[in-house]
Amino acid sequence: IIDPRRLQIGQDLIIPRPETDAEQPPTPTPTPPPMTIRKLNFQQTPAGSLWATGEIHNPGSNSVSELQVQISLFDGDAQLLASETAYPQLDVVPPGQAVSFAILFDNPPREFAQYQAVVLAGVPASPNTRYYLDLTASDLQGETVGAARYRVSGNLQNVGLSDVEDLRLLVTAYDDQDRVIAVRQADLPVSVLRSAATTPFEVELMLTGSSVVTFSVQAQGLRLE
Repeated sequence: IIDPRRLQIGQDLIIPRPETDAEQPPTPTPTPPPMTIRKLNFQQTPAGSLWATGEIHNPGSNSVSELQVQISLFDGDAQLLASETAYPQLDVVPPGQAVSFAILFDNPPREFAQYQAVVLAGVPASPNTRYYLDLTASDLQGETVGAARYRVSGNLQNVGLSDVEDLRLLVTAYDDQDRVIAVRQADLPVSVLRSAATTPFEVELMLTGSSVVTFSVQAQGLRLE
C-alpha cells in the first residue's frame, strides 16, 4: 500500500500468502493495471531545478487509484543519473481518461541522453469507495497574465445526487505540441458542495517558457457521509 491514508471502505486489497514451504513456488506479485504515460515534458527552472510533467492515461475499462509514477534520467551509456517518483494530481483515473502529474528534480544532472517513464503501482478502484466524480466545470476562460502566468477561471457544479467534500479541482495546460507545461490545483472557496450547487474557481499557472495553447479542467471529491 503506497499511501495508507487513501484506503477506502470496501476497497479490495491483495495480500500475498506467507511462504510456508520453501519448495513451493512463490506467490505471484499482483501487477498494476495497464496504464500509459503520455504528453511528457521536461522544463528547467531559473533556479536550476527540473520539472517533469505529463499524464497517466487509463486505457482500461475500470477506474484506477493508488497510482505512482517514476521518471528516471540516464546518460548516453544507460547509467542512471537521477530518479524521482510522485503521485498524480488526482486520486482516481477513470477509464479512458488521463490525470496529470508533476515531478521536481531539485538537483538534476547538467544533461541527460535518455529517460524512462513508468507507472510503478495502481489498483482498481472499488465501486464502493467514496470517490465522487459527478462534477462539471463550465464558463471556462483562459488568459495570459504577464510574461509567465496563465489564468483559468470558471464555475464548478455538482451534477450528481450527493453532497461532496474534500474537493480537488485540477487545471492542466498544454503547448502547441500537446505536451503538459503546467499543472496546478485550485483553492476552492467551499469545503462542501451540495448536490446541484455551483462554486466559482480561479487558478494561475506559472509558465517556464512555453505558451499555453489549450487547457483541461478536472475535479474529484469524496461523497459526504
